Amino acid sequence: MEIRAKEAPPKLVPGRQLALFDEAVAAPERALGDPHVTSDGPHRSNGVHARLTLGEAARIIREAVKDKSYRKTPLGQLVGRYLRWFRNEYGATDSTIRDYEAVLARMSLLLADREPLEVSTEDLREVIDTWAMRHARTRAKVTSVIRAFWVWAEEEGHVPFSPASKIRRPRAPRKTAPLLPAHVDELLLRCTRTSRDRLALLVLLDCGVRRGELAGIRVRDFDPERRQLTVFGKGQKERIVPLRGRIVMALRTYLGEPLEFVERRPEPDDYVLYPEKRTPDRRVYWADPKKACASNTVHRWWYRMLEQSGLVGHGVRSGLNMHRARHVRDRATPGRRRRGRVAGARPQRSLDDPGDLRPPGSARP
Repeated sequence: MEIRAKEAPPKLVPGRQLALFDEAVAAPERALGDPHVTSDGPHRSNGVHARLTLGEAARIIREAVKDKSYRKTPLGQLVGRYLRWFRNEYGATDSTIRDYEAVLARMSLLLADREPLEVSTEDLREVIDTWAMRHARTRAKVTSVIRAFWVWAEEEGHVPFSPASKIRRPRAPRKTAPLLPAHVDELLLRCTRTSRDRLALLVLLDCGVRRGELAGIRVRDFDPERRQLTVFGKGQKERIVPLRGRIVMALRTYLGEPLEFVERRPEPDDYVLYPEKRTPDRRVYWADPKKACASNTVHRWWYRMLEQSGLVGHGVRSGLNMHRARHVRDRATPGRRRRGRVAGARPQRSLDDPGDLRPPGSARP
């Protein structure tokens, strides 16, 4: 019995990803009658006829997106021009560029043998079908990205008409926003150990900011005199959020106390949430208030607050999404639309709120 040596995976040479991917397109057809491909090796071929497996082809696609080699295809060149326009003239953010490029790069690789003028509606439907097992909202986003690209190509005169004009977004189910447990704000605030954490939780719960917005808030964004907070949201949008009641008192306490481990008061260019390193018993031994938190750092901070309040167990990092905190105030108001909070809208207040001294039922000034 002949024992075959295990073949090493093919090396990815920059600029050669697309050539290898083209060789793998016809590999499944040849492999049907190939007696040398063993049935017990679904992840590896013998390299005689089938050059790449599906797993290797997927890895090549990822590498082609990273090193931009997908732009060597006819459609990829047009995608590169679109992304340049999208960044410089439309003003898209870096995160939006990454989302669009991930979709359009896959489209370029799957249609690597097509010129832009040769792409049909059915070709684009086959590309979108690669996301068939994903959620309807994901497929709707993919469809919107592809349609936006081809509308631009038509307006710029690269194609006579958009082949994506007949493609419709899938209908996504409309669900009510999942909520946190009742009285979660009381539990969280009762167990905070620092004035920084208390202020960040109040901004999250009472102002309804997003995770990325909370990570970008600096001390200078607070205006104690006018009692307002400037928030920079999605799409580089800026909005003013009024501050009242317990947030104002928490802000005064935060500005008057030294930061943990840093041992100084907050400075205007300090971030409210900043990266920290802690010992196993949760003591801070390194901190940098001048540096913004990454998204996953804010995620861990949120679950550390939940763990301190007893809402989750030790080490749990899923189950109570941080986005649910945006709807805490919506739950207290029957009949109010829970989804789509208006930017800058004033949250509902209780009668015992010290920041709202108007009599019940009176109009706002």
